[in-house]
Amino acid sequence: MVDFFSRYHFRSFLEAFADPVWVVNRKFRLVYMNPATLAKFSIKVDDAIGKLCHQALFENATTCPFCSLKQVFFSRKSSHTNFTLLDIDGRNHVYSLANYPLIGISGEVDYGLAVCVDKSEGADLFAEISRLQGLAAMGEYSAELSHEIRNPLNSIEIQMSLLQRMATQSETVEAAAFLRVVEVVRTESRRLNSLTGDFLKMQKSRCLTLYDCDPFLELEKVVGLLREEALKEAIEVRLDLKGEPITLRADCDKLQQAFMNLMKNAFEALIEAQTLNPCLEISGRVAGNRVVLNFSDNGPGIPFARQAKIFDLFYTTKACGTGIGLHLCRDVIKAHDGELSFVSDENGTIFTVTLPLPKVVNGYE
Repeated sequence: MVDFFSRYHFRSFLEAFADPVWVVNRKFRLVYMNPATLAKFSIKVDDAIGKLCHQALFENATTCPFCSLKQVFFSRKSSHTNFTLLDIDGRNHVYSLANYPLIGISGEVDYGLAVCVDKSEGADLFAEISRLQGLAAMGEYSAELSHEIRNPLNSIEIQMSLLQRMATQSETVEAAAFLRVVEVVRTESRRLNSLTGDFLKMQKSRCLTLYDCDPFLELEKVVGLLREEALKEAIEVRLDLKGEPITLRADCDKLQQAFMNLMKNAFEALIEAQTLNPCLEISGRVAGNRVVLNFSDNGPGIPFARQAKIFDLFYTTKACGTGIGLHLCRDVIKAHDGELSFVSDENGTIFTVTLPLPKVVNGYE
């Protein structure tokens, strides 16, 4: 039988390894290091060959605690271990170290071969998956908790209504003070109820039920629903939709929810700022392969220092806001593969919703 695997082939095989590989003799002195080892540990061959591996590679005065080469020489079996090491990039890296016996003609283990693989990326991925699983579990628990909180809040609201009715039957000074306290409790109770309701909506914002949907028609429905509220606050609402009817695969209810939040957000900003001649102009058009909807108000705008956080959960610029509305809107639009953006200055704010149109290939969607 022809000996096709020569020492040269073996060396070229090791040098082609992308991971660090080194070989030590029975005295744990380095006899070989591949280029990946030299690069990883930033050393030169002449400075390391013949030296103890734990000194040359890991700068340890004694044998490395994770080393199993002694066991390999004794048992003639390979071993595997994982360890962490503070690397030159300042991060703790996770390494997988495998040691293999190189057995000579006499049957003894003459050398030990070590292969060191950086597993940090996989470890980071596992840690991220674990973190996301934990967040998902917390989200489920939070949703259940929010649902349970609403029941006692509703009960509090009912009891406060009864107390208010009882107090109105008396015209004393004490009754008036009592009514003020009751109203504060009712206001805060309603705010908490609204917050839990928005949170429950947010939990479901990315779970879509898709139908054939015309976003222009859904927007018209929302404008109709909020028309009375706008008239009550003397807010002029203008609707300008251009183009033929559009059909998307979308969750109509979720889109209505997002459009309603954007309109109410504009109403609240205009009312809070006591804007003169408040106006919300809503326009829609098809631009290329996307539907573009603009919600433009003439309010005071969003302060520049706050604009970077405007979509953050629980962040709000309004006195009575929950900080969930815009976050919810962005989630709904993203779930439809769309985008929600805005521009704002002292002359007002424009929120823009873009939704992709279905791709048509040879006449078929």
